[in-house]
Amino acid sequence: MGTPRVVDGDPQRTPRAKSLELLVYLAVHDGAASTEAILDDLLPDAPTSKAASRLYTYVSGLRAVLRDTGGPGSYVTHPDHRYLLHRDALDVDLWRMRAAIREAGQATDAQTRTAALRRAVDAYTGPLAQGCDYEWVESYREAIRQDALDAHLALADALAGEPAQQIAVLDAAIAHHPRHEALYQSAMRAHAALGHLDAIRALRRQLTHALADIDAEPDDDTLALADRLVAQIQRTPRPGPPPTPRADNETSA
Repeated sequence: MGTPRVVDGDPQRTPRAKSLELLVYLAVHDGAASTEAILDDLLPDAPTSKAASRLYTYVSGLRAVLRDTGGPGSYVTHPDHRYLLHRDALDVDLWRMRAAIREAGQATDAQTRTAALRRAVDAYTGPLAQGCDYEWVESYREAIRQDALDAHLALADALAGEPAQQIAVLDAAIAHHPRHEALYQSAMRAHAALGHLDAIRALRRQLTHALADIDAEPDDDTLALADRLVAQIQRTPRPGPPPTPRADNETSA
């Protein structure tokens, strides 16, 4: 997620653009894709007579970079007209996120589910292949973005009764999804639980500005929620100052 790269690789040995695209493509497909699918998606305009040799060049470059970074080993193989990433030799943030989401879905107790959701949201650091305009990427990028959004919302729900922790999760989610109103509504409720009047107003302004960039406005439900929470906080009596301790020689009437 975010800008694709080989972590801790030699800056003088970065993969060429198509080799990196191939790595992202294989990662998105859980480490396996047919040669035919790769050629169709990554090299749709290449002459048939040259496409396979070009792909082999990109694979060779990727193998070289991965060996240079991770040491000797088999990282990319080609059995039965398919290219495979060796999952036991690679650590991919997308794979970690997907595994954590699966674990959360299979969890039988709240603690395990919450821990898995935390790992899922921690793994999502930005859109898939951010800044790359791969022709095939947008549908996968959107699906992964939605998975991350669902994980953030699920974690916020799992943290019910702990508004400060909810706020931290929702703030991170809003940074990734600045126009998603459900996140703002949940964040407003969490701030209301802590009596954060100004934070609710700030969230309403933030959402309004974010939606204005696409010529849209917040839903009436969101605005009504903000108004209701603000009024609720304003009606709540605030504790006064503690009583002044009485001197020992004072007497009561």
